[in-house]
Formats: sequence, C-alpha cells, structure tokens
Amino acid sequence: MNKQDDEIDLIQIAKVLWISRFFIIKTSLIFILFGIFISLTSPIMYTASTTFIPQTSKVSSSSNLGGVASLVGIDLGLSTSRTEIPPSIYPQIIESVPYKRELLKTPIVFPETKSSISLKDYLLTNDSKKDFLSILKKYTLMLPFTLIELIRGHNNKTNSLKLSPNIIVSTDEEKLFKTLDGLLEISVNAKEGFVNLKTKMNDPYATALVAKAAEQILQRRIVEYKIKSAKEVLDFNLEQLSLKKVEFDSIQNKLALFKDSNLNIIDSRFQNSLQKLESEFNIVSSVYQELSKQVEQSKLQVSKDTPIFSVIKPATVPNKRTSPKRTQMVVIFALIGLTVGSLMVLLKSPILSLYREITA
Repeated sequence: MNKQDDEIDLIQIAKVLWISRFFIIKTSLIFILFGIFISLTSPIMYTASTTFIPQTSKVSSSSNLGGVASLVGIDLGLSTSRTEIPPSIYPQIIESVPYKRELLKTPIVFPETKSSISLKDYLLTNDSKKDFLSILKKYTLMLPFTLIELIRGHNNKTNSLKLSPNIIVSTDEEKLFKTLDGLLEISVNAKEGFVNLKTKMNDPYATALVAKAAEQILQRRIVEYKIKSAKEVLDFNLEQLSLKKVEFDSIQNKLALFKDSNLNIIDSRFQNSLQKLESEFNIVSSVYQELSKQVEQSKLQVSKDTPIFSVIKPATVPNKRTSPKRTQMVVIFALIGLTVGSLMVLLKSPILSLYREITA
C-alpha cells in the first residue's frame, strides 16, 4: 500500500511539474540571463605562480629529540638557539604594512608600449576605469555588500589616530592593501618544504611581473631578518676598525716623522721617546689587526647566516585566463533557476492550503 502511495505521489509531482513547465522554463531563463550578465561583467583574471624552497640549516638529531620531548612537556636540556625563520611565518610577512608598501612601488614595464608604471598607480588606474556594467552590478546585485563597505569605511575614518607617519595607514592606502590581499596568495607546504606564491590580476604580463617582484621582496626581507644580528655586529666592527685606522695612521706617521727628524741623534732621551712611540704603535697595530680579523669573521658570519632560496618554478606570463568561467557560471545559474522554479511550483499549493487554514 505504501509503495502504491509513493508511486501515486511521484506521478502527481511529475504532473504538477509538467503542467507548470512554462513557468519553470521562464524562471530558468531569468536565472540564465542573470548568469550571462554576471559572467560578462566579471573581470577577466590571469594567474601566475612561483614556487621556491628555502634552504635552512640542518638541526642535529639531539635537537630533534629535544623538540619531540618538549611536545610532551619534557625538557632534555638539548635546546639550541635558532635564528631560522620558519616558512609558516612567511604569510605574516606578506600581510605586513612595510612589505605591501614596498610591493606597491614595483615598476611594471609593458613590452608593447615600453611604458613603465608603478603597481600602485596601475591599481589606481584600473580602479578608476570601471565600465558601466561593473558600476551597475555594484549598485544592483552587490548593493548590500557596497553599503557594508561604506559603513566600515566611515567607521575607520572616525577612529583615526594622530601617530607617526610610518605607522599611519590612510583610507586610500588601506583600500590598496585590501586589493593586494585579493591578488596575492601564499601557501606553505610544511611537509615537502616548499612555498608557493600566486598572483591574480587582469593583465597577464603584469601578473607575472608582480609574482616575480613579490617573491624577490619576500626573500629579501627574510634575508634581512635572518642576518640582522650578524649585520649589526659587522657594522659595529667596521665602525671600530675605521676609527682605529685613523689612530693607526696617525701614530704610524708620527713614528716615521720622529725617526726622520732624529737620524743622527743617539742619546738616552731619543731612545726613550722612540721606545715609547714604538710601544704605542705596537699596541695600536695589534688592536687594528685584531679588529681586521673580527671584521673578516663578521663577514663570514653574515655570509653563513644568509639563507638560500632554490626557485623550482619561476613565474611565467600566463596565456589563458583563469576566470571567469562563463560557460560553467551560466550552467550553474540554469540549474539554480530550474531548482527554484520547481520548488516554487511544488510548494505553492501546500503553502496556500496552510495559509487558508490559518486565516480560516
């Protein structure tokens, strides 16, 4: 009996759908038109990516054992001081304000026109060249999101603080930073040890250039962070060596002048003064030589601490766009329209019946 009822219900549903087929088709056509509209107004985007492997220093097995023991709360006393920057920190570097400001200064040179423009001006130019369809889309389909952005922007303006210029982010600059967040994507594979950096823009050549610049800036900043301590020691030693060199040259000239001025004098006072100058010269000379050694050692330490990056997949100019996938979007909207139209037809009678019962 239940099987028969189910069969009757399926037949009844099929009849209802068939009777209202023109309404379902109209609803699907409306959604298809929406899909075509959105696919045509969506910006064409290209994707370029680069993959590199940071060469970090090896950790001894005892250090690995100590790291495993620390996970369970045991300290084996095998911990060593490490200055390596783990790849998991790379996304934080990309999200930092100094990194984004440096990336916005990246020059983009187009080979066809041989013209150069900074990434900041390029983004501002593209933002100002919005066609009619994009503006219509923004204030129709995307109107709720547009209002939310306007409210957020207003709140950000009211909460501005008077701070130093280096840490102040203006509203226009914040918009550019958000744009960078949309076109930059970094993923770190901790298991395999490689880092993938992607950029997505509306011009294939600019996409490849920005991907390459983003990789170089990231690697340069990692190097700066890594060798900061050794570089400070090197700068200090160079400064001390420069000061000591002045003193060394002075005492050396003073000793030579004293000897030249007293060539034929061999008395006790001459010998005493000569020994005094030579002793002073030897002390300064030994300190100068020691500082020279320290400078060379500091240079070696800087070179040793400098990380090496192996690029296994450099950024190239993409030939095919990655979005929008217009055919796929239209098909999805057609299926949505078909589903919405069918549900409206099937739920119309039960909803009307329920409404009559409530209002009766």
